[in-house]
Amino acid sequence: MLKLHLLALFLGAFTLCLQAQAGCPDCRIELPAGLPEDTIFLSSAADGQVGIYYDSDLSFRMPKTTTPVNATDPDTPPGLGINQITITSVSNLPPGLSWEASQTVFNVSEETDGCVKFCGTPIIPGFYNVEVVVNAEVLFVSQVSSFSFPILILPGTSVTEGFTLSNNSGCGSVSASFSNNVPSGGNEGYTYLWDFGNGNMSVAENPGSQVYTEAGAYEVRYQSVIDTFGFLLTEVVVESVECNDLFNNAPDLRIEVWDPDGERILETAHIENAQTPLAFTVNLFLGEGNYVLRVMDEDSGIQGGDDECGAINFNRFSNGSFTNGGLQARLNIFHPVDTIRSVDTVRVYAQPDAPLLEGDGPAVLCEGDNYLLTVANGYSTGLQWYQDSLPLIEVDGPELNVDAEGRYWVTYTTTDGCSATSAVEHLIFNPLPDPPIFQNFNNLLTLYAPENLPENYTLQWYRDGLLIEGANETEYCMEANGAYRLEVTDVLTGCSSTYELQSTYNPAFPGCITSGTAEEELVGLRVYPNPAFDMLYLEGEVGAEPVHAILYNIQGQMMQEFLSRPVGGWFRERMGLSLYPAGIYFVEIRSGQRLARVKVVKY
Repeated sequence: MLKLHLLALFLGAFTLCLQAQAGCPDCRIELPAGLPEDTIFLSSAADGQVGIYYDSDLSFRMPKTTTPVNATDPDTPPGLGINQITITSVSNLPPGLSWEASQTVFNVSEETDGCVKFCGTPIIPGFYNVEVVVNAEVLFVSQVSSFSFPILILPGTSVTEGFTLSNNSGCGSVSASFSNNVPSGGNEGYTYLWDFGNGNMSVAENPGSQVYTEAGAYEVRYQSVIDTFGFLLTEVVVESVECNDLFNNAPDLRIEVWDPDGERILETAHIENAQTPLAFTVNLFLGEGNYVLRVMDEDSGIQGGDDECGAINFNRFSNGSFTNGGLQARLNIFHPVDTIRSVDTVRVYAQPDAPLLEGDGPAVLCEGDNYLLTVANGYSTGLQWYQDSLPLIEVDGPELNVDAEGRYWVTYTTTDGCSATSAVEHLIFNPLPDPPIFQNFNNLLTLYAPENLPENYTLQWYRDGLLIEGANETEYCMEANGAYRLEVTDVLTGCSSTYELQSTYNPAFPGCITSGTAEEELVGLRVYPNPAFDMLYLEGEVGAEPVHAILYNIQGQMMQEFLSRPVGGWFRERMGLSLYPAGIYFVEIRSGQRLARVKVVKY
């Protein structure tokens, strides 16, 4: 399958999911002058900051062929036309942001330029790896690829009636600073009491910075504490469903949220032929009581349609993955403590330890082997595996079965968005030696192409699965019918290949015709065309002795033979191939004690 992950990485930056978000219209396309028609281009987006309105346009030009992709990824062949790009899903958008793009299905032969606008007010800082799933079609072959697009939201500055808090959240440790919004101006009667929540207190008018080194929420008290922000349901990710459309197509999914009073407070547009995981950006504040999430298959009123794919009961404290029957969904609920007057919160999210990788498999890896990588320090969810920078979307657990060369690592992300990455495991799978194809000529099993053997090798013959003692040469004289197998091992790598042939013993040739006879190579022959389709010609100056020619198939069975007498020392005959299936054949031509064997490909 074509390697299109670089193309997918480019596309994911500006086309995020099927569920277009209203409220960010009128993006502007601004491309550099003189940009080539068949190229890859993506403009940059500005960083954001918590609490400050964000508005940024990204302009792009998509390639029409794989030639621009080949420039940075030689494994992708150039010159292939790209038919269509479809964006299927997205998750992990920064809470508070919306977007609006020109379209989500692109027929790049007709249009390549577009734009997307991001807007809204971010509510939590972080380096967000937006997970995008893309389906690319080249030569009518579709490839699904997943990747991350980074959006940086810088720490925010929160303001209360009494003070301003700068740098109020982070992963691992936070250094926060404070400024007094009620300065004394040198007048008498002003007293201040700061409780920073980390065990330190101060009566200074303008205290210094405070460092928070342990994970937790630190409440900074200036006068009184009010929690007004509430619980924000930012995102619902439908991870899997078991319902299908009426005609066994993928379901047309939408979600509904019902409040504790039984009123429907949210209904999204449906996504046709949805592929999970499918993310819905919600940004819905939750109060007390129990809510219901319903996942629906939209069938537009057809009888038996509008099926409910499952429902999940939740409250404002629910956060994470939930399962009900065939429905599996993940809720992301954000609950910061906002200080309206004189209380604010510094949040330090735990910085996880880096995943530790353990390997289980052969000490020396060969093509076709399997090597199991396992996360050894207990992480079971929140893992993303990578091979040579390409996310492996089909793997979501703590184990990765590896069967191809590459650099592998895994990233663990907590529900708070803090990440840690393992060390890189570079796995090399040594190539297998060429299969040792051999032929049966009058009971003599002979390796066809000994020149293809490794520089340092060992050989071993088997019959019916049993090792033949002392049979370690390129030839073996068979004495009975059986399934003969030859194994070659590359001494340098330890990798082996085998070839097996069901052979019938011919009693007319006891003791075989060994390579120790007085046979000489028959030179001066031409066997053409090769490959051949219906007719094969044999000719050459061979002398006066009769010529015996035999055609064998790959199993060593005789398919055709004739005896010819040269005229004036010149031999010319032909063999018809039209009745034989395509494959590999061998022609044996003997004149006296001279012998030639030629491999022929029939197409």
